[in-house]
Amino acid sequence: MNSRFFLPLLLLATTASYAQLPTNELEGSWEYVSRRMIYPDTVITEALYEGPAYKILNSTHFAFGRQTVFDGMVQEDVFAGGGRYTLVDSVYTEFIEYHSTSGLVGQVVVFHVRVEKDLWYQRGRLGDHYLEEVMRRVE
Repeated sequence: MNSRFFLPLLLLATTASYAQLPTNELEGSWEYVSRRMIYPDTVITEALYEGPAYKILNSTHFAFGRQTVFDGMVQEDVFAGGGRYTLVDSVYTEFIEYHSTSGLVGQVVVFHVRVEKDLWYQRGRLGDHYLEEVMRRVE
C-alpha cells in the first residue's frame, strides 16, 4: 500500500480508538484520608488511619485494603475487599465479591460521589449506618 494513503488511515484509526475510551475520574490509586460512620444515636469519626489504607480502581473493578496499626505496632489483621463497580453520573455502586468480613460478600453498596481536585468524597448507606469517606489520589 502506498505510504501516502496508509499514514492518514493509520492516524484516523488510532484517533478513533482513543475517542471511544470512556473517561472515569475515579480510576487510579487512592489513599484513605478520613472516615465517618453515622449511626442513629452516634457518629464515629476516624481521622488518618494509623496504618496504610488504599483503594484502587481500574475500569471495571475495585479493591481496597487497610493494615491495622495499634500503638505503633502492626497487627496481623488486614481489612480488605473488592469486586465489580459501576459509575453512572455521581452514583458509584460496589458489588462486593470478596471481603475480610464474610457477611459483606454479595452485598451491593451505593455511594454518591464527587471529586474535587485530588480528593474523592463518597457517602452511602451500609447496613444500619451511613458511611462518609474521603480519599486522596496517590498516582
